[in-house]
Amino acid sequence: MKVLGIALQKNHLRFAVVEGDKGAPILRDKGRQPTSAPDDVPRLLDWYETHFEHLINEHTPDAIAYKLTLEPSLEQLHTLAFPMGVLNLIAKKKNIPICEYSSRGITPSKLGLPRSTNLLEHVDSVFGDNPPYWDKAQKEAVLVAWFCL
Repeated sequence: MKVLGIALQKNHLRFAVVEGDKGAPILRDKGRQPTSAPDDVPRLLDWYETHFEHLINEHTPDAIAYKLTLEPSLEQLHTLAFPMGVLNLIAKKKNIPICEYSSRGITPSKLGLPRSTNLLEHVDSVFGDNPPYWDKAQKEAVLVAWFCL
């Protein structure tokens, strides 16, 4: 199985493509793409539609997973919530299953690990160090994809 994981930040789209199963995941690709200006919402959502379509067409995932921001501020609605609506619509049109995980849902139990496990360190131990931009946001894109395997 191959899953496209998405984690958004104010000015960046983070993605990861993870393949295999929960016990033997393989990181196939990952990246950070700067978005268009967040103050022009129609243009920003057009940018997201184009880039989501490109990622899906390039990687042909069996499923898509994303990190959802709970209780977003007004500005975050435009940069973090609205784009996920676009992603869900594209997934529906392409008949690709989609999974969402909030920050509270990104837990070790999703991988059958003890509660005390540091997930960000666990990502490093399983996938190694993958610069550039191997930070929390990138690892969250990996984790949500991994959870959906």
